[in-house]
Amino acid sequence: MRMNFAGPSQIRRAIQGARQEVLLSLPGHDPACEQQLEQQVDTAAARSITGDSGVAVKMYVPSSVRGTDQLPERTLAMLAMEGLEIHSAPGRNPRMAIIDRSIVVLARNQADYGDGALIGHGLPFTPILVRSLTSYLPEDDTVPPDADALNPISREVLRQLTLGTKDEAAAREMGMALRTYRRTVARIMDSLDARSRFQAGYVAAQRNLL
Repeated sequence: MRMNFAGPSQIRRAIQGARQEVLLSLPGHDPACEQQLEQQVDTAAARSITGDSGVAVKMYVPSSVRGTDQLPERTLAMLAMEGLEIHSAPGRNPRMAIIDRSIVVLARNQADYGDGALIGHGLPFTPILVRSLTSYLPEDDTVPPDADALNPISREVLRQLTLGTKDEAAAREMGMALRTYRRTVARIMDSLDARSRFQAGYVAAQRNLL
C-alpha cells in the first residue's frame, strides 16, 4: 500500500479526471477561512464537472453542523443547484475525496486542501471508506438539486424568467456566472416539468412559488 503527497493542483486534476463518480466528505467549514466553501479546491473542482459531464458528484456533510455558520443551508442549496448531491452523515468523517471508487484523496488539513493531501490508487480500505459515507442516506436528509421554492436563489431565477430577462442580464444582476445561471434555469424547468421558460414562470406563479 502506498500513498503519495499531492498539492492543490494535483488534487484538482484528480477530481476533474473522474469518469463516473466523485464522493466528497466535508467535516465542516471554518467561517474564518479566507476561501468560501464553494471556492475551495475540492468543491470548486467538483462544481466544474457537474452538468453535462455525466459524472455524479455527491457531498457528505455532518448533520450536526448543517444549518450553522459552518455549513449554511443557503450555501449547500447553491451547490445542489449546480449539480452536487448533498447528503447528511451521522458523524464527522475525515475530509477526503473518493474518485470512481478507486482513488482516495485524504486532506492533511481538515479545514481545506491548502496543505495538500495524500493520494492513493486501489487501496485495500477504499471500499470501507465508500461504505462509511454511502451507508446512511435517509431521504429526508437529502437536498435535491432543484431545491424547490425554499431557496431564495431559485425564487429570484424564477422571477427573472417571468420578467423575460435575458440570461446575460439576469446572471449579471444576480452576481452569478452565466453557465451557473443557465444550469439553474434548466434544473428549475426540469423540476417544474416545464417545456419552455415561459411555462416555468407560469407554473411557478400558479403554485405560489415566487
